[in-house]
Order: sequence, then structure tokens, then C-alpha cells
Amino acid sequence: MKRINWACLMTCLFFYQISQAKVIKDDHFTKDERFYSWEKACLFLTKRESPLIEYHSVNKLDCMGKVVDVGPFCDEREAANPYLSRAIVDKKKKQIICKSASRVILKWQCEGKNDKYCQDIDIGCFLLKEMLARRLKLVHKSLTDGKYLNCYFDTQKNNLELNL
Repeated sequence: MKRINWACLMTCLFFYQISQAKVIKDDHFTKDERFYSWEKACLFLTKRESPLIEYHSVNKLDCMGKVVDVGPFCDEREAANPYLSRAIVDKKKKQIICKSASRVILKWQCEGKNDKYCQDIDIGCFLLKEMLARRLKLVHKSLTDGKYLNCYFDTQKNNLELNL
């Protein structure tokens, strides 16, 4: 009986995580990647040594019990880089990856009227930009079929025709 309940729970969790995935398209045209140690990131972000560092999420570290976003670390390390797009925590290599891109194309599936990204397309694209295209400029934004937010970021602000 316990095995059946456990299997049901695991299956439900699996499908719940899949149903929560909203990014339909994320084309990241990588220019460069810089790698930094978790130790350097925690020291910079917490202002103290952290002998115990754990992975928390794709963009956060747990530095001795304090969960920190690694975005500001990449902002500081890559201050002169106009193409910085995102900060990623690599769990396997135990590194921070500061990625640069010439272009990022995002398509987000809206989840009803309460989806914070789709209530206002300007705000939605801005919020996605902060996570996935930090220093790039918004070139195109649209809401198609009332349920897909499209944001196109580039190094320069041009009028481009896009088929998203």
C-alpha cells in the first residue's frame, strides 16, 4: 500500500513541475561565458567566508544558510560587459556562469489573468529581462492569442520584423 501511495505522490510531483514550466522558447545567442567559483560569489554577496555552500536553484546559492541571488555577483564581475545576459549556478561544476549574448528571444506561456508577466507586456518583458537578458535592449514585445508573451532582446534597439 505504501509503495502505491509513494508512486502516486512522485508522479503527481513530476507532472506538477512540468505544468509549472512556462518558458516556451528561450533562444540565447551566446557570445561568451565566464566562470567563477561558488566561494568567490558567496564572499562577495555575504561579505564573509562560507565554508558550507550548497546549490539552491538555477540562479541562487545557499551560503551558510543565507540564500543569495548570484545576479549581482555577475553584474559586479562583468561591469564593463555590455552583453551580460544572465547568471547561472552550475550545480555539477560548482561554478557561477556569467553568460553574455548578442540576442535573446523569449516566449512565455501565460497562465490566466493573474500571471504577473502577462498583465502588462512592458512590465512582463522587463521582469524577464532582469532574469534572462540583463543588459540587452528590448526590441520587440507582443502578446499573441492572449496567452503567449513574446520578448525579443538585442544589443541595439532596431525596428525588426519578427515571426514569433
